[in-house]
Amino acid sequence: MKYLISVVVFSTLFYSCKEAQTETVVPLEEETNLIGEWDNFQQYWLENTADDIHRLETNNKHRHLSLRIAAADGDRLKVEIREGRNGKTLIKETDWEDLSAAQTISRIEGDTLYLEGKAPFENTTPYRFVKTRKFSGWIEYPMTTIKDSIYRNGGLQIHDQGGMAEIDIEGVQYTAELTQLLFAHKLAIMKLAIYDMPMDSVQINSRSISYTWLNPEAKRTGINLRKVITGWTLIEPGYQNQNTWRKEDKEE
Repeated sequence: MKYLISVVVFSTLFYSCKEAQTETVVPLEEETNLIGEWDNFQQYWLENTADDIHRLETNNKHRHLSLRIAAADGDRLKVEIREGRNGKTLIKETDWEDLSAAQTISRIEGDTLYLEGKAPFENTTPYRFVKTRKFSGWIEYPMTTIKDSIYRNGGLQIHDQGGMAEIDIEGVQYTAELTQLLFAHKLAIMKLAIYDMPMDSVQINSRSISYTWLNPEAKRTGINLRKVITGWTLIEPGYQNQNTWRKEDKEE
């Protein structure tokens, strides 16, 4: 009798686990980490980069989309769906009760969100969004007309999924870009690049004048080319950067 009871209990647990593994619905009350910003720049870059060593061959390329998800009333989320670099173009504003209500097949795995099915996410393979990390930073340009003087553009914010910022000075065109990439389909890196062009002119295959790379989990990065300098620090409580200590100096 004990043996039969054990078999029944084991079978019940086995099939319960099996059903749980195939469940695609992610209720909002169980996935509070949906709140934030998501971007599929890595997926878009892999399908459109000019370099064969990086490019992922596909017959159905994904659009470059981003999501801004915030809490709304009750168990609902307010979602902005945007397109292009820095989420420039707003496509749609909607509410989600859960991922299944928003799409036909959806899942979340850590910091990666998969969506497919309804507009604008139709494709033969899911849209893969990575949750962005926001960085605070600055860009400096040593002035050639005034000795020992620097033009500083501070208090800037970008994210690490293709986020960009430009220096705001007439006649000077520099853009900083921060992005997570999978180099040669194998090596995950975070890249900080400098372009000598306005931000709106930077395309997926634009050539940077210089760049540096580091591990994807890094919290601080920067580059000094003498003619342009930029530094970026992850925005999190207690983690200091030039923007925060300059603000503290002014308050004192």
